[in-house]
Amino acid sequence: MGYYVDTAEREITIKKEQFDNCYKAMCKINDNDDVKRGGGWNTTGITSNDPRPKELNYHPAKWFSWMEANYPDVCKNMEDILHSLGFENIIYNENGDLIGLTYSSKTGQEELFFEAMAPFIDKDSYINWRGEDGEIWQWYFDGEKMHTKYATITYE
Repeated sequence: MGYYVDTAEREITIKKEQFDNCYKAMCKINDNDDVKRGGGWNTTGITSNDPRPKELNYHPAKWFSWMEANYPDVCKNMEDILHSLGFENIIYNENGDLIGLTYSSKTGQEELFFEAMAPFIDKDSYINWRGEDGEIWQWYFDGEKMHTKYATITYE
């Protein structure tokens, strides 16, 4: 089971000098076990108040959808995390800025990662999505936050 989605269109720019900020923001959300819906092992009693190994800021038995629980240790940069999320065909311009990516798979928790990256994504960037049932929506970046907008199609 799952809900399959594809990127339909995108106009996105992440400047090369922001890659490290994006990576840090993407890694930081791993500290919030309460938003992880990927699953877990030995989930009885796992809460954000559970004792965890002192060297970890996250519970090793909880993870985001499609991600390793320790993805900040496994993924060494922003592109590695994007690939782990399921994004492909990452395109860069001659300056090394990210200007494109595609996604065609089941949804996981990609929106949380892009919400964390939003302050570092160029204003007026967007990613348009199409769901397996024909639903269309957009992630719009205003230079500070990501906004989800839903499309309505009318015929005249």
